[in-house]
Amino acid sequence: MKKILLLICFLLYINVNAQSSSKERIRAFRVAHITESLDLSSKKAQEFWPVYNEYEEKVSKLKSRERKLIRALRKPKDNSDELTEKDAEGYLRKYLEAEEQRVEARKKLITDLRKIMSNKKILKLIKAEADFNKKILDKIREQRRRD
Repeated sequence: MKKILLLICFLLYINVNAQSSSKERIRAFRVAHITESLDLSSKKAQEFWPVYNEYEEKVSKLKSRERKLIRALRKPKDNSDELTEKDAEGYLRKYLEAEEQRVEARKKLITDLRKIMSNKKILKLIKAEADFNKKILDKIREQRRRD
């Protein structure tokens, strides 16, 4: 079963690779890495991925809002030395709201996952995510050194 899932992920990767961007390739590798790390059966994978994808979509939107906020702060007129205290308070409030929403999304993910897998598997997921993120950062650093 594990081999079938890896084959599906590999085929997904090939399709994504032929179609488009590095963002999608990274996503395909992430799916393969998490599937392998959690050793999900096909039944569990069918339950897990919709829940996880919903979480990822929510967090992606929140990160996008945070990036827009940071970009706004980089504009010359919004330079932190020139911001009014009221404007700074507004930016901080929006930033903290986004952070709180990310924490709430993570709590919801864990609550939803507890219905379909053990706490040990959820901890494996957390480790798999951290390991994957480290691998990606290492590859980026390695590529920058070569360039």
